[in-house]
Amino acid sequence: MAGRAPRKVLHVMNAAVGGAALSTLGLMRELQKRGIASSAVCHDAGSPEEREAIREATLGEVVFTSLYWWNKKIRTPGWKRPLSEAKQWLRTGVHRVSAAKVAMAYRKWGADLLHSNTLTTIEGAVVSRWLDVPHVWHVRERVGPGNPFVFPLEGDGFLRFLSRHADVVIANSHTSAVPLRSPLLGPQLRVIPNGLALDAYLALPRRQDVKVIVAKVGNLTSAVKKHSLFIEAATRVKSSTEVEFRLYGLAPEPGTHRHVDELRAQAARCNVRVMGFVDPVQIMKEIDVLVHAADGESFGRVIVEGMGAGLPVVGVNGGGVAELVQHEKTGLLGPIDDAGAMAAHLQRLIDDAALRAHMGDAGRVVAKTKYSIEGCATAVASAYADALATHSRAASQMSLFAEWARGHWPGL
Repeated sequence: MAGRAPRKVLHVMNAAVGGAALSTLGLMRELQKRGIASSAVCHDAGSPEEREAIREATLGEVVFTSLYWWNKKIRTPGWKRPLSEAKQWLRTGVHRVSAAKVAMAYRKWGADLLHSNTLTTIEGAVVSRWLDVPHVWHVRERVGPGNPFVFPLEGDGFLRFLSRHADVVIANSHTSAVPLRSPLLGPQLRVIPNGLALDAYLALPRRQDVKVIVAKVGNLTSAVKKHSLFIEAATRVKSSTEVEFRLYGLAPEPGTHRHVDELRAQAARCNVRVMGFVDPVQIMKEIDVLVHAADGESFGRVIVEGMGAGLPVVGVNGGGVAELVQHEKTGLLGPIDDAGAMAAHLQRLIDDAALRAHMGDAGRVVAKTKYSIEGCATAVASAYADALATHSRAASQMSLFAEWARGHWPGL
């Protein structure tokens, strides 16, 4: 490490639910083992169980409140965006009230570094300037034109903003780092893949069943997960092997969400079972092949879970999945939005048990060596130390400038 690690980190979290929250929660637990305590200010989205997990990881030092999501809501219909923005303004005081809550938590719990767990919330950046404290900003999104996350600033203006409001910027994959690579960030940017606690997955035995279970896992309310592509590919598989296709994911009750209702109808027509959502370890225990059809994600936590469980992965050659899956080694990748190519890859794995086992074994090695929570925590702790050292050097330089200025302009 370049310097000392912090004693306590205040995590600014965009929600208690979702991949970013799970990654932050795992990081908190691993950092605690290394003597780095955590506290948190978390946006008030998530179930009671998800909030309780964060309370446990922070030993009760957490505030759940509204935070300001400053990215443009491009998935929200245009007519609805002004209403959504007005609601945010009222709940967060145009981010000033919510930022004040972050500042109070930082002082109350004696943190010595801020860590914003995604780009979507701006309070950590604001407070880092208010209090002149070290800030690490985690990028878990694919940003810029044509990507799901768009911000008021773009291009060099966006990069300059990041540089001025963070001592270290962490990208969770090379995919998310691509639009950030610039002299404007330079050594402030580093790539640290998300880490997972993999022991439970690594311990799973391989299924011994004649029927092959092929599944896709993801929130059914999210259109970007491209569940329909998986269902379409399933209809094109023509195999003599007994096979069952499943769709796992959180879903609202029938009749309450139009997109999910349409998915259920499509799945019923195509003999794909909609299973709901259970514990991820249990899901990986029940299946033989994992499918990931989305191309817009920066990482893909479920892919690492599947590889850790010894499952071959069928995905698309785009986004985070193309970075995680090694084609012909840990899985098979095809063109984006190509149901025919996906079906061909599925059929190949369904018909070849030896190939499934070979790719699954290779995936376990990759998951364990590249995506463990232990490795991630080591790299993040090093980034924390660098952020503290960078901030300290900047403060010293400002102090020297002030001394010089007072010598040249008495009275300053």
